[in-house]
Amino acid sequence: MSENSSPNRWIPFQCPACHGLFRLRKSQVGQTGRCPSCRAAVSAAETASTDSASAAVAPEEPPGLLLERIAVAETMSVEEVERHEAARQNLKRKRAETTGEKIDWEDQIDAGDGNTVSWKIVVSLIMSALVLGALGVHFLDQATPPPAADTGPTDDDSRALDILNDIVDAQRRTGKEDTSDGAVKSVDDYNKFDIPAAEAAVKSFLNAKSIEEKKKTIRDLERVGPLLDLYYAKVDYETEGFESLNKSEVSYRGNLLTTMVQKADFLSSPIAVERVVSEDGEVYKIDWESWVGYCDFTPEEMRSKKPTESFLMRILIEPANYYNYGFGDDEIWRSYGLELKDSKYSFLGYVKRDSEIDKKFVSMLKKGGKAPCMVKVAYHPNSRAQDQLEILDMTDQGWISNRESFEDDE
Repeated sequence: MSENSSPNRWIPFQCPACHGLFRLRKSQVGQTGRCPSCRAAVSAAETASTDSASAAVAPEEPPGLLLERIAVAETMSVEEVERHEAARQNLKRKRAETTGEKIDWEDQIDAGDGNTVSWKIVVSLIMSALVLGALGVHFLDQATPPPAADTGPTDDDSRALDILNDIVDAQRRTGKEDTSDGAVKSVDDYNKFDIPAAEAAVKSFLNAKSIEEKKKTIRDLERVGPLLDLYYAKVDYETEGFESLNKSEVSYRGNLLTTMVQKADFLSSPIAVERVVSEDGEVYKIDWESWVGYCDFTPEEMRSKKPTESFLMRILIEPANYYNYGFGDDEIWRSYGLELKDSKYSFLGYVKRDSEIDKKFVSMLKKGGKAPCMVKVAYHPNSRAQDQLEILDMTDQGWISNRESFEDDE
C-alpha cells in the first residue's frame, strides 16, 4: 500500500464552531462525531477534505506545515445529529459483537498504536512553530546587513585591502615607521585633494562605454594607452559601472589617492587616482594598470606559450613549499606562490636562495601574509610545467608603475 493511501496517514480538521483543531486518520475521513473541544456535532466529510487529502500530514512532518493543510469540518443539523447518533449506536453494537472497537475522537484519537494525542497538543505545536517562525524572521532582519552606504560592502577579495595599503607604500613592508613629519605631510596631501573631482573621475572611468572613452580617464596615457589596446585585444571590454566611492578610508601619498570603489555589481576593488597639475588647473586620472593587475601575458598565454624571455607580472606573492621539475632542489631554490588578479590560475615562482632578490622577498614577507609586487619572470627552456617559472627580478613593491610623477613634491 502506498504512503498516500495508508490508513495511518493523518488529516487535520478545524471545528467550524470553536475553530479548535483536531486530526483524524485517513481511514476515518467521512465519518461524523463531536469536536473534542466544544463538543459541537461536526462531520469530517469527504467533500470537506478533498482539497487537503493530497496534502495529508504524516506524523513526522513539522507541525508548522499544518496551517496550509487544514480542512474545515461541517456543522451538523439537529436531524443529522439524530441520524448520526442512531447510526453510531448501531455501529457500536455491531462492532461490540465482533471486535469490540469503538470510535471516540476525544479519547481514542490515536487508537491502534496505543498513543493518546490530544488536539491541544497539535494546537500547541502549531503555535510554537508560529512563534519560532516569527523569531526566525526577526533574527534574519537583524542579521541581514543594511544596504551599502557610501563606503560600499566588504571587498569580495579578502586581500584587496592589503593591495590597497601596499599599492604605493613600500615603507610598511620594509618595517620603516612613519614619523610625525610624515603625519603632517599626510594632512597636507589630504587638504590639496578635491575629493568630488576625484570621485567624478572614477565614475567616468568605470562608466566608460568604449576603450577610447576609457583612455580619456587614465594616467600616463602615452605609455599605458598601447598596453590597454593590447589587453582588450585579448579580453572582452565591459563597462563595469560605478556605484560608490569609499571616502572614509582614503590614503594619500604625494599626488596619489587610493581607496575602495564599489562597482555596479556591488563588488569592491582598490583603485588608485593621480592628481595631475598643469597650467590649466588640476585633473584626476586613474591608474589602469593596477586596476586590472596588468601583466605582459594573460595567464592562459603564460601556460600555453611558456615564454623564455623576461616578461612582467603583477602578483600577490607568498612563501610556498613545492619543488619539482627544474626546481627540485630546495637547497638551491626557494619557492613562492604567485597569484594574479581575477585569475583562476596560480603560479609558482623560484629564486636562488640567499640571492639579492631572495633577500628582498624574505624582508618583504617577514610579517607574513601576501604582498603585491611587480616582478620579471621567465620559463626555463623546455620547461615541463605550465605553472613554474623563475623570478629574475622584482621591479617594484606595489602595482604602480612610473611613480615619479606623483612623488616629485615629496
